[in-house]
Amino acid sequence: MVIGGVLLLAGAMVVAFVFGPSDKQLIKEALDESIKASREGRPGGVMEHLSHSLKYNEEQVGDRTSVADYVKRARPDVIIQDPRATISGDTAIIVSPVTVKMEMGPVSFPIQIERAVITLSKETGRKFLVFPAPVWRITSIKAPEIDVSQFDK
Repeated sequence: MVIGGVLLLAGAMVVAFVFGPSDKQLIKEALDESIKASREGRPGGVMEHLSHSLKYNEEQVGDRTSVADYVKRARPDVIIQDPRATISGDTAIIVSPVTVKMEMGPVSFPIQIERAVITLSKETGRKFLVFPAPVWRITSIKAPEIDVSQFDK
């Protein structure tokens, strides 16, 4: 009886992985979850969708602690105007205008980015802490440099 239950559970897991969500769905979920976590100031929910090899404008983002602190403090609300990804193998690229609404103390302001290029890569994550499962993580963000000194006034 127990063996039958274990086999049934194992079979259900295999079916779930083989017939699981499509790459487009996984990418949409990763973006939606990270944007929601960012808006709520939950750095853990953002960090799980960022690759450890994350680059911003071709430079390695080495200090993940500062990214987490920024999310906690500024609670950026990221709006990707056109989140459709072009998928090629294990890489997906989104090219879209982006608005980032940030809070700095009592002041809130939007930053408009006319063209951001967001690259995601399929990496191996874990489902139920044990089973390997594909996850899409942001590996690169390219956007024009923003002069934040204008907001200090």
